[in-house]
Amino acid sequence: MNLRTKQLYYSSVALDRARWATQAVHEALSDTPVVVVNGARQVGKTTLARGLAFGGTHQFVSLDDPAARAFAKADPRGFVDRNVDTFVIDEVQLEPALFRAIKASVDVDRRPGRFLLTGSSRLLSAPDMADSLVGRVEAVELWPFSQGEIDGRREGFVETIVQDLDSLLSITGTGRQEVLERICRGGFPELIERRVDRRAAWFNSYVTTTIEKVVREIGDLERLAEIPRLLRLCAARTAGELNIADVSNQLGIPARTGGAYMARLSSAFLVQLIPAWATNLSAKVVRKPKLAIVDSGLAAHLTGENPTRLADRPTALGPLLETFVVNELRSQIANGTTHSTMWHFRDRGGVEVDIVLELPDGRVIGIEVKATSSPVPTDLRGLRFLRERLGARFVAGVLLTLAPEAFRLGDGLYALPVSALWQSHLAVH
Repeated sequence: MNLRTKQLYYSSVALDRARWATQAVHEALSDTPVVVVNGARQVGKTTLARGLAFGGTHQFVSLDDPAARAFAKADPRGFVDRNVDTFVIDEVQLEPALFRAIKASVDVDRRPGRFLLTGSSRLLSAPDMADSLVGRVEAVELWPFSQGEIDGRREGFVETIVQDLDSLLSITGTGRQEVLERICRGGFPELIERRVDRRAAWFNSYVTTTIEKVVREIGDLERLAEIPRLLRLCAARTAGELNIADVSNQLGIPARTGGAYMARLSSAFLVQLIPAWATNLSAKVVRKPKLAIVDSGLAAHLTGENPTRLADRPTALGPLLETFVVNELRSQIANGTTHSTMWHFRDRGGVEVDIVLELPDGRVIGIEVKATSSPVPTDLRGLRFLRERLGARFVAGVLLTLAPEAFRLGDGLYALPVSALWQSHLAVH
């Protein structure tokens, strides 16, 4: 790895830990006029933006500053007119009028890297952003720390499955207790070094401020007080299929309203919806999306779980372990070299696969997650179904468990400790 590449990886200073998204941001700035770093509040977007090694002059302004926000609102074009190579606008979603002003500026001067925008909502789904900056913008999503980022290890789980799956058989898993602790800690930067007994206070404050600031900014909701209840209902259903009618009924609101509120949580990066894999493998495929809280630590907090309780509650552990795996895979897919799309699969006959990763060439990896140290043959039912139906498109089926050892279960089927997610090294040259 040359010095410049090392700078790209290690320019972020959050807790002295690298963010793998840094490289993607640098690459986007090298050939795209407007680059957006999107993600939930408190995942390190501002720290990443401030720590970038810009090639030319730059200026950083945050719209959390009332004076800056007032200037942006009163005179959007004047606000974006800066005599610098890169203008960094933090929390840009606070003033949507800036999008058209940025478009006008970029239409005159389309040099790469002119604007770096950060936002705590899905900016590219906002009408003003989509209409104004199509063809001029690239988005990089920043998520809570992955386990590899926390440990300072460049993980490459998906890449290893595709390129050298048998190498994973040498992995020895971490202890069950360590996995439980990682699940309940999650990946928000502020919590990595915080005492365990101080995490609940941070999560409580996080939920309150995120709902008040981000969700209200996304749209004016008539019943904002219902959003914390909705988020807790989502946490109780994490890793399960989303039934809007059922959730809305528990809140005592119409299904249409419940759907709108759920869209707000998704836009604020508080929940992730994993779409059902629409294939012709089964005529009875279920098409409801799966729901996942954006961070397993947040999900554990919202459901009142901790490592001690989870140790004796396998039914509570299963959904949180699957959420943890989804969180890790999502981060690796966003920052890895092997691009894939995440789905889930279930048909009305009871065949299901927790996670389906589809590669750009149509090949598929199936992943099952079981909160057990003693996997049994029935745990492979869904993976065998995929293998038989997909033929050459089937790369592998992986069963992630709490067992410490890895072993082959048959042609293309493997059982791996869940720690293989962050113990699979990605070589960076």
